[in-house]
Amino acid sequence: MKHWVAAIGFLALAACAPKPAFVPDGFRDTNIPITSSTRFDPKRFAGDWRVIESFERTPREVAISRVSFRPEAGGYRYIPQAAISPLAADAEGAAWPLYSIGQFGRLLPEEGDPIWVIWVDEDHRTAVLGTPSGRFGMIINRTSKLRADRLAAAREILAFNGYDLAQLRKVSP
Repeated sequence: MKHWVAAIGFLALAACAPKPAFVPDGFRDTNIPITSSTRFDPKRFAGDWRVIESFERTPREVAISRVSFRPEAGGYRYIPQAAISPLAADAEGAAWPLYSIGQFGRLLPEEGDPIWVIWVDEDHRTAVLGTPSGRFGMIINRTSKLRADRLAAAREILAFNGYDLAQLRKVSP
């Protein structure tokens, strides 16, 4: 009898737990606070990255496969590139958004969602990007080869920040 009472008590508590909150086009539970990296160094973070895994709703053939954070006065120019896309050939001279650099790797656009560097390894070889809204998230690396331990760490960081890993798509090998 005691087991039934305990089971009913646990079910009642579970019913009271907040339901995951996803924006209609989001990939993370916004009830879970999102973090950003205190390890972020703007000079070391600048440059070219390969997208290893990403949350995207685009067709597979136009998935963003590379991103660049080009330093400019006032922040970074964020340049995403798809492997098979007119964007890849036209990156130079395009009007890419400028993100100012806030504390702890919080990259702030003039309008739209900020991009937060949720995690970056000590040597700035691997990073996890996301947005508080959950509409964007990716694991990036300086090369297309990412060690299994760093990939596992990056995924753990995404899950800790409320991302639904079931929607994460592999981009680079």
